[in-house]
Amino acid sequence: MNMKDNISKYSHYFFVLFCLLLFLFSIQILRIPKGACNSSDEQLISQLHSKISNCCDAERSDHVEGDDTIIDGIIVKEPIINCRAHFSGLLMTDNFQSGSHTEIYKLDESSEYVGEGEYPRSILAFPKAHLDTFDGIAIDKGTRVIIYSEENFNGKVLMDETGPKIITNKIRIEQDNTKSEVINNNKKIFKEPLNSNYPPSSRKMSSSNMFDWSKGSLKVICNE
Repeated sequence: MNMKDNISKYSHYFFVLFCLLLFLFSIQILRIPKGACNSSDEQLISQLHSKISNCCDAERSDHVEGDDTIIDGIIVKEPIINCRAHFSGLLMTDNFQSGSHTEIYKLDESSEYVGEGEYPRSILAFPKAHLDTFDGIAIDKGTRVIIYSEENFNGKVLMDETGPKIITNKIRIEQDNTKSEVINNNKKIFKEPLNSNYPPSSRKMSSSNMFDWSKGSLKVICNE
């Protein structure tokens, strides 16, 4: 085992230990008697516990074996040109702004970047996008993404798109504080090569509110 493997191995152990400590901390929080906190405090505690659980679930379900990535027990491929999809809790565009914009194919604190594969639980394919509000998808040329409303590829098909496509959450064009930004982003000329890959004609709004899309499952299919 080389030094890189050792670093990766021990990083994983430290992360698991960190998750364990957070979990124990969350248990102590949940032991606070009802009535000891006001309603806003209790809501914050609940959100904190949910984020800790999701963080640890994501670590347990996403790791690398050789050249393969294992997500939720399923072998999936690394993202490559013409076979990739980028999911974000922010607006998908050609520049990064913390808390508001994800730059296409650039990982940030609110996005995941995946390759071909079947993801039976979407929340484990893009937990960071889920923890924010799920708002943007970039689908590369030759890549098809199917999102189902339920886990294990059941329920209603919420989206079935083949790239190149940029999908933005429809609720963002319906809200006064984000409407103009979304309209401008759909029309603007992106920096190259992103504009050649995703011209304005390839950008569209989702068919429904994307906030719940991460509760189901998805497939990323290539050579379409």
